[in-house]
Amino acid sequence: MKATLDCLECISTQALRAARIATSDETLQRRVLDACVSAVPGMDIERSPAALSLVVYETVQQVSGIADPYREAKRAQNEMALEIEDEMRTLVRESDQPLIAALHISAAGNIIDLGTMHTHEINVRETIDEVMHRRFAIDHSATFLESLKGCKDLLFLLDNAGEIVFDKILIEELLKHTSVTAVVKAGPIINDAMMEDAEKVGLTQLCEVIDNGGAFVGSPLDLVPERFLERMRRADVIIGKGQGNYETIDVFEGDVFLILRAKCGVIARHMGVDYGQVAMISTRQRAREESARQPV
Repeated sequence: MKATLDCLECISTQALRAARIATSDETLQRRVLDACVSAVPGMDIERSPAALSLVVYETVQQVSGIADPYREAKRAQNEMALEIEDEMRTLVRESDQPLIAALHISAAGNIIDLGTMHTHEINVRETIDEVMHRRFAIDHSATFLESLKGCKDLLFLLDNAGEIVFDKILIEELLKHTSVTAVVKAGPIINDAMMEDAEKVGLTQLCEVIDNGGAFVGSPLDLVPERFLERMRRADVIIGKGQGNYETIDVFEGDVFLILRAKCGVIARHMGVDYGQVAMISTRQRAREESARQPV
């Protein structure tokens, strides 16, 4: 998806939040904010919001001198999610439709996002209960189940630390149907999952885990290396978790499914849902539905 003017406004909000996480020095916080705001006039809103936001996290690292400002937060999120892993697995096991239940568990995990939220705003158990008892605002689960029948190679683009425990529950169910390769980030970016997080939560013992070649928000198709694009092309089905993946792979020409909670108004409008709603979107089905609505 393309950015909007609202996304440019959001750059300063992200910059100040990230700077405060990295350092308590207000002089350094101001340097981060000034640098990011000064970059806004040169930003091309034909690009995705995720690609534009990279300047924020690169600037924070440069100014603070801290390579991974969110490392402790990621550790805490992993530990928090691991504490309720067995509870989530029980919910799936006791469901009449375990795979559908696992899709909802995975969606519930998408609330763990320090790029758009503060830690005190995160109530995981409340979100699990909400998502498990409510249909997706856009529900292409049936299309996903149909695609899964012919799938031999599923590529799962992970989002955040902590959230990957929720995704692990889903991957356990998916492995009953197909081969799964999970994708992390090659370097630190916000609280996105890296290989060390996958190892911490036991995901590397469950399936193959690779990285997308960089410290990206999502997987911007114009920034990831060709080897990763080729890996995406080989996949029969792709699942992308979270807003970053929604923003960057929604135009990829593959059998793509996006699972996320709309955490900002721009994304909600683009998705066609209300702020805060959760969706399971097939990009192919959405394209067909949009085409059918076009006047002849």
